[in-house]
Amino acid sequence: MIEIRDLCFQYAAEQPVLQDLNLDIREGEWITLIGANGSGKSTLARQLNGLLLPDSGTVSVDGLLTSDEEQLWEIRSRVAFVFQNPDNQLVATSVEDDIAFALENLGFPREEISQRVEGALSEMNLTALREKAPHLLSGGEKQRVAIAGALAMASKYLVLDEPTSMLDPSMRRSVIECLQKLHQEHGLAIIYITNIMEEALLADRVLVLGEGRVLRDEKPAALFMDHRWLREHQLDIPQISYLAELLAERGHEQFRGVVSSKELVEIVCR
Repeated sequence: MIEIRDLCFQYAAEQPVLQDLNLDIREGEWITLIGANGSGKSTLARQLNGLLLPDSGTVSVDGLLTSDEEQLWEIRSRVAFVFQNPDNQLVATSVEDDIAFALENLGFPREEISQRVEGALSEMNLTALREKAPHLLSGGEKQRVAIAGALAMASKYLVLDEPTSMLDPSMRRSVIECLQKLHQEHGLAIIYITNIMEEALLADRVLVLGEGRVLRDEKPAALFMDHRWLREHQLDIPQISYLAELLAERGHEQFRGVVSSKELVEIVCR
């Protein structure tokens, strides 16, 4: 479990970005962080594996404190991070070497590295691209390479900071499908930052950040029914949620709380 207690953080002389924030993230959960620009989403994400450290309060990963420098390698092997721009973390001259990079730095045996890399290439549908230079890949392929690196590390938690914001719709779907597979088949916990509300519907819990704190922590169906509150906090409403609520308000109560097109179609076809 990732446990955050009384977390406070600010940049230089600016106003605090995070204030007295408390949060638990359990293994195997899919949590989405949303909020207006400047609400602290990326700052919080970087606290989860020690890329940033608290000014006060604590962040612990399975009992390991991020403030303990001796534990940071272990923490970062458990909590992988995928950035908005994958070019920021692709470092090798081929896809397979990039996936193996962190394992080699940690001194894993060569045979184990080979097995882990092969498994990650297969899971992320990258085997055919194994010898290709990462800078020649598409945006979606680059993000899949970054995710494959986390899979090879056998990370328990995967933090993604707006990973699809630079992708076209087809590449976005490809990355999301890969994440869903890892979440469902490997039990990987997903901590996902997005400004695309349709992506937030995939979560077990949606956390709304604002004023340095968690303003709401709810299941998607409950949160996205509250249209007035969302608009007051400068947040979009997913189209499917808006349509379902509109139908419910017109007397079709069976649509209330629907958050997926599949569920909506199933109700229509009954």
